[in-house]
Amino acid sequence: MENVVFARRYSDHPEIIERSDSDKGSRIILKSNYPSGFSENGDLPLYLYKGGRKGTVLFFHGRGEKNLDYLRWFPENLAKTGYAGAMMILPYHFERTPIGYRSGELFLDPRTDVLRERFENAVVDGLTCLNYLKWECPPPYFLMGYSFGGFISVITAALDRSICALSLVVTGGNFYHITWKSFVTGVMRVKYEEDGSCNKEKCKKLHGEDYERYIRSLEGPELEIGSAPISCFEYDPLTFAKFVKCPTLINGALFDIFVPRRSTKELSERIPNSTLRWMPTGHLTSILLKKTILKRSIDFFEGKCKGKNVL
Repeated sequence: MENVVFARRYSDHPEIIERSDSDKGSRIILKSNYPSGFSENGDLPLYLYKGGRKGTVLFFHGRGEKNLDYLRWFPENLAKTGYAGAMMILPYHFERTPIGYRSGELFLDPRTDVLRERFENAVVDGLTCLNYLKWECPPPYFLMGYSFGGFISVITAALDRSICALSLVVTGGNFYHITWKSFVTGVMRVKYEEDGSCNKEKCKKLHGEDYERYIRSLEGPELEIGSAPISCFEYDPLTFAKFVKCPTLINGALFDIFVPRRSTKELSERIPNSTLRWMPTGHLTSILLKKTILKRSIDFFEGKCKGKNVL
């Protein structure tokens, strides 16, 4: 039986369903190549703002239902500095939210096998959008991920070696810390207590030597589904971190109750060529430093990739 590889078992070829252009930018609807089973999730919206020939940045927004407009500020303003800025809508968010659910709610499912599929959906869609941008927009190509979007951008950068540099904001890795110490994942902890499928002690033990052994065994980012001791290892950004070969900037928040500082620090330590900078903010209040974050990201991109034409 042929091995089933995470995110590689589905096409990442972009197929355009619909496009609308305006003075402000373009809204391109691609077909999602991932068979999620939800009709609302079949369309893959990509917002594109063209601004120059410096390169192209694909931005991944965070999980939730109220952050779209203020995070759209990043690709819009990247376009004002000479880049093509793009933002895809993640699966199960905003206009892709299935009826009966809140935006992003389906990424708080405690079933790790199900979550693995949903993370895979996001990565396949990210690779699809990236391939579309390579067709329409100039190189070099960059990724930028905010919070949950940082998880997806790390995995995407590990799988696509054409990425010239990566910028991460208030994100991290190691789902032990995120599951048991984050304010956001409290709903998952309640469900684990109710059904007895997991507990803090069991999770901590698995994320010790078992997790280290699994990461050491990996020779590349193409992970065979079902090969890890537990499913969550197979979509944890920490698992993919050592395969991110591009320079990476991480902006962490010192007072983050959503993504614990240790989670951010561990991710930085695992990515071979990373720079970690702390902000004196919490998770949500980091948006108050959006101009600083944008400038840091642009300076980082240009310092690491100026003059490069990476494909």
